[in-house]
Amino acid sequence: MLLPFREYLDFGPTPYEQLQAKEGIPIAKGNVVSDVTTLELGRWERMGAKGCYLNLSHQQLTDAYVCEIPPSGETLPQRHLFEEIIYVVKGRGATSVWQEGGAKVNFEWGPGAMFAIPLNSSYQHFNGSRDEPVRLFAGTNCPRMINMFHNEDFIFRNPFSFRDRFHEGDAFLRYNKHVTDRTWETNLVPDVNQFALDDFPMKGKGVKHMRFTLADTTYGCHVSEFPPGCRSTFHRHGPGAVIIVTQGEGFVMLWKDGEPRQRHDFKAGTVYSPDDLMWHGHFNTGKGTMRHFAIRGESPKYSHDRFRNPLWTMIPMNEEPPEIHREYVEILAKNGVKAAVSVVED
Repeated sequence: MLLPFREYLDFGPTPYEQLQAKEGIPIAKGNVVSDVTTLELGRWERMGAKGCYLNLSHQQLTDAYVCEIPPSGETLPQRHLFEEIIYVVKGRGATSVWQEGGAKVNFEWGPGAMFAIPLNSSYQHFNGSRDEPVRLFAGTNCPRMINMFHNEDFIFRNPFSFRDRFHEGDAFLRYNKHVTDRTWETNLVPDVNQFALDDFPMKGKGVKHMRFTLADTTYGCHVSEFPPGCRSTFHRHGPGAVIIVTQGEGFVMLWKDGEPRQRHDFKAGTVYSPDDLMWHGHFNTGKGTMRHFAIRGESPKYSHDRFRNPLWTMIPMNEEPPEIHREYVEILAKNGVKAAVSVVED
């Protein structure tokens, strides 16, 4: 059996792995985390809260983490030279963001909110409840940055302020722009399950979609919606995508060329991440709408799609293995749901 190149040569832990060992919180690995609301956490001294890393899809370009803030608690102030996009899994609270010498911008959030921290800005999260903990889910490009510079002082204590990325005062919350079809620029989305999306028929019948540039990041994210009886086409792309289901139920199917297909059921709070060039498709099996929030690639504002790998592509439904859609239609029938497409259309 051929082993990955890294198995032949023991290079020792990467700078990112050394950082994780120092921080000492649990690490979830693989392709799927069934429920981030029940994920085991550990004391995270740097954050002043509890946390768990998610190192999914066998790569060190991006990662994710879950952070839990106790009732009436707060995180320690943070600042770092990697980009971070946050989704509020549960709880209500507020965040303060500021740059050296400037006033703090404060905003509140609740379940389903998403926002980004402007690069290398200072920030702090607060739990607004006296009774319930907050759980935040975040995607970052920390592994790429810490491995590139292999210097924690440079990443966590860098004094440079990206003033061109920071909207001061009320402008932070007012910034909201529907740039073009399926593309939006903003700093804060109050609820991803209520945000109006645009049609995206290329991804599947009934599918809606919106790509976001948050806080002028280069790190991309999008929200997709699948009405009852709807699913996506199969598609694949590079490594590092992290997807959290925000509403509904269904399953994701994953496979690589020449390998068996894997089916994983999901619900709100499930996170999954396909490997590099791993085919994947999203299937809504419930009677309600299914939505997910995906953090991946480049933001629309800073996208370089003209340099895309030609292997990042889709499989038209009439060219995929026909048993996949037949199985999906059978599952929908058992659940009392009519398929939007009963047979694979030509």
